[in-house]
Amino acid sequence: MGLSLVVRGGLAALAGVLIVGSASGCHKCGLGEHDRVTISGGGAPAPCCGGAIFKDVPLSGETSDAEFSLSNTNMPTQAGGVDAFLVRGSCDKLFDGPYPGSPPLCPILTGPAKPGGVSSRVKLPAGTYRVYLQGYSDVPVSVGYLVDVYIWDYACRSPIG
Repeated sequence: MGLSLVVRGGLAALAGVLIVGSASGCHKCGLGEHDRVTISGGGAPAPCCGGAIFKDVPLSGETSDAEFSLSNTNMPTQAGGVDAFLVRGSCDKLFDGPYPGSPPLCPILTGPAKPGGVSSRVKLPAGTYRVYLQGYSDVPVSVGYLVDVYIWDYACRSPIG
């Protein structure tokens, strides 16, 4: 008899959690990568010697609680590389001084995504953000780059592959 009371109590507690969970905005579909924005040099390499370039990208998901991450493709045939950062669109200069080593001048939302690496995901409202590509100060040549901004959301469709 004591065992059946524990089971009933456990089921009641579980039902309460499920009701609270569904009332607090659970999603019908799971979080997945459903879109991406690709940023590449397209023949124009990143500035050498610690220089930086940026690209403004509009980001949104199919659901209002989208998350974003950066993937920085490694280019092993070139000397050096660039680190990728996601910042607010109002950031006009991310570093002043040698990189790496100088503190950022603007808040970094996610990154760095080093060559061959992926940044953490960050939940952001839809808007235009800036992807900074920051060259290393100790690399005396211009280098290529290929960075993807992955868009994660709760859309009910197949993830990208």
